[in-house]
Amino acid sequence: MSTVKSVIAILPKREKEEALQKLHEVEEKLQIAQAQTAKGLGYELDKWTWPPQIMLHAGDVEYGERFRCPACGRVLSPDDMPPLNDNWRTI
Repeated sequence: MSTVKSVIAILPKREKEEALQKLHEVEEKLQIAQAQTAKGLGYELDKWTWPPQIMLHAGDVEYGERFRCPACGRVLSPDDMPPLNDNWRTI
């Protein structure tokens, strides 16, 4: 990406703006694809950021794992996560 950005920097103003917009769109699509892949592999995602960030392991607690978002710093404990099975009901 740094090579692409250095090439964009030398473009005329109009072409530079268009190229930066396209690059931003490509970067966002790449982040979404990474999040979809991570979710498919069972990783936790931060649902409060866009595109969703892949949560990092932030330590273990007595009854599970804690996760931290690298973008916003939010930490989730097992109490903040949905149940492990789909057979639960809300009141």
